[in-house]
Amino acid sequence: MAREAIASRRAPGLASAASSNPEFNAKAVFNLAIQGDEAAKKIFGRVGRALGICVANLVNAFNLPMYVVGGGVASAWEAFSPCLFEELRQRSLIYAATAPRSPISDGQGASGQVEFGGPTRTIITRALLGSDAGLYGAAQLPMAGSQ
Repeated sequence: MAREAIASRRAPGLASAASSNPEFNAKAVFNLAIQGDEAAKKIFGRVGRALGICVANLVNAFNLPMYVVGGGVASAWEAFSPCLFEELRQRSLIYAATAPRSPISDGQGASGQVEFGGPTRTIITRALLGSDAGLYGAAQLPMAGSQ
């Protein structure tokens, strides 16, 4: 998406970063988004909306108490999570009913149709171990078999 934005000549910040950094990657785009670059923020907005749609479908289908976003994408949580939660509130009645009130909710979509009615919560969070979660799990596996 960053390369497409650069090619369209609508992302001077991304173009500058790509030309000055031979290893231009998602982390560079994330850094620009955190610094306020509009094109980079748009990219992470799209990522957040896509993840929000996927997670909303999972919540609607399984109604589990917790969903954890892990892997490399979890390190960019600050950049995409606002759009993820916005999409969740729009697309999942279950999440809208069990999530805390959002200051950005405008009463539209699913969150405008329900009131919080109980103590159960649907928690969406990022994995604290990030992309190392699989490594830690694999290291724990031999010990789990001996119990």
